[in-house]
Amino acid sequence: NRVGLDIKSASEPADSDFAPGFAFLVPAMAAAVVADAGFFPISEVSSYHSKWVLKARVTAKGQLRSFNSRNGQAMQVFDCSLNDESGEIRASFFGDMAAKYFSLIEPGKVFTFSRGGCKIANRQYNRCNHRYELVFDRDGLVEPATDDGNIETVRFNFVDLRTVQSKTLPCSVDICGIIVKSRPFVAFTSKNGKELVKRDLTIADDTATSMEIAIWGDRAKQEDKVFEGNPVVCLKGISVKEFKGGRNGSLEQAGAMVFDSTLPDAERVRQWWKASGGQASFTSLSLAQEGVTDLATLQTKALPCTVELCGVVVNFKPSFAFTSQAGKDLVKREIVVADHTGLSMQVTLWGDRAQQEDKVFDGGALVLLQGVLVKEWNGGRSGSLLEAGSLIFSPTTPEAEKVRLWWSTGGSSQSLTALSQEGAGGASARLAAGRACSVAEMRRAAELVSTQPEVFCVISRLALVQMKKQGEIQPLMYMACQESKAGSSLPCNKRVGEDGFCPACGRVGKAAPRMNIRCRFSDHSDSAWLTTFHEAAQGVLGITAEQAKDIESGENGREALEAAIRRRYFQHPLQVSVRAKMDTYNGEQRTNITCFDARPVNYGQHGRSMLKSIKEMLEQQAEATIALATAAA
Repeated sequence: NRVGLDIKSASEPADSDFAPGFAFLVPAMAAAVVADAGFFPISEVSSYHSKWVLKARVTAKGQLRSFNSRNGQAMQVFDCSLNDESGEIRASFFGDMAAKYFSLIEPGKVFTFSRGGCKIANRQYNRCNHRYELVFDRDGLVEPATDDGNIETVRFNFVDLRTVQSKTLPCSVDICGIIVKSRPFVAFTSKNGKELVKRDLTIADDTATSMEIAIWGDRAKQEDKVFEGNPVVCLKGISVKEFKGGRNGSLEQAGAMVFDSTLPDAERVRQWWKASGGQASFTSLSLAQEGVTDLATLQTKALPCTVELCGVVVNFKPSFAFTSQAGKDLVKREIVVADHTGLSMQVTLWGDRAQQEDKVFDGGALVLLQGVLVKEWNGGRSGSLLEAGSLIFSPTTPEAEKVRLWWSTGGSSQSLTALSQEGAGGASARLAAGRACSVAEMRRAAELVSTQPEVFCVISRLALVQMKKQGEIQPLMYMACQESKAGSSLPCNKRVGEDGFCPACGRVGKAAPRMNIRCRFSDHSDSAWLTTFHEAAQGVLGITAEQAKDIESGENGREALEAAIRRRYFQHPLQVSVRAKMDTYNGEQRTNITCFDARPVNYGQHGRSMLKSIKEMLEQQAEATIALATAAA
């Protein structure tokens, strides 16, 4: 297959699709029939044949365009698609030939074509399924011919929408499907001042997949009733491109739109719609257009799918900046959304949406998420808000009111069932595996660990940051190499010298500050000093390493930075994740305890956890009381 084309043969047409006396013929037989009629078959056109006469129907014609040739001469050109019983080919008319034949050649009519040239098809512009294309630029001859009805008006090479999902973009395809939704046409002015008319259609086929397709001009201005009632439509020449995270189609001007076709593909889709398609859930290749989906319904949807969600943010993580494998700098934040069905799901936000202040997500924020791509992840379901989607706080829709009422009348204390599963690696998995305990319990347990690391989750507050050691000022950050490791997209992160040279990479490259601080965390039971690395340190101090460096480099220098840090002491409770492991240092074994993650406590989640603990404690007390009473009796 060539990029952008699917050369799979179309389904065989029925005998009724041809004029009386013509049964379906394979391409070789069709070519023979054309040849017997005294004309050269399109399927046999190549650079090896210079003299030919074609008899073909014009299935599509482009606009007459002007351009300047290489020598600066003004030229005109137009192109058209030609079809006979053996195949389809594109023809381009240049210069005098374009002026002479543009008004003569009409789509749908039959002509004879001769005295033209032949060259390898340019796939950037040519959508026809033929290795070659025709060129008429000097003494070409085009004459009207008798239409005996043997040549199809349109030749389709259908692909299903599931196949479109995996095609390299941009591409051009022919689609046969059901119009499941039609929007009113809109007239607008393009950026270059051109008046346009557009109508958006949602097309679905028997792969239970749908896609948004735009049609233009007179096709779009047809009466609404033409698109109502879920008609079958065959579309030739759909240009498919990426659009804000999804795949959207646009019917090309030279394309075709045929309703109520009798082709086998159309009949198959029609029968599917009658049998089960009308009640099916579709996987949208474009953005969600089906209204709010509750999490209980989402639990049974086929994946992947794109949906609109409305719920309460019951948990969120700090925003996180990283570099993708493609070298792109990204920022993401993971939130957990719950709704009135008692289910929750993790949704990832990106870019500016992820970088909003933590407080906008706190306190059970009610959100409407439009355009969430949901996929299977680690045995669960997780969502990602597409770039074209929307994040709306405090919506006032009926669905939002239902969720708000549920949350205020008991939902905030309800146990939730999660659709998402934490990943198998990284901070999220370690956080999920961490044993909840107090600082005192963590210290006692850490003394008993082996070489196998253990993870603890402690709710505590920042009490102190070590600024000096034995009277010497302690550096709170260092400059780290940001060049990619060999064979990896991850940054080196090794310390660089004052001249920016990285010993690990052996060169001077990009560098960025990274934090490495000693923090004292306290709760009601005890306190503990923990080495706190970059990501966790930023979460503890509430500033990035770059911001800390700017403060230290600015007015009042180190003093201003220390003052900013002291303002964080005992301010907010933190959920601190701690790793304890037995290490060997200078031949001596000792416990290495580090903080690898720190984030603000989610009050709702923590409150539900404490309520659960209280409930369990009361149940244990009740059981003990009953046992004593039974023993006494």
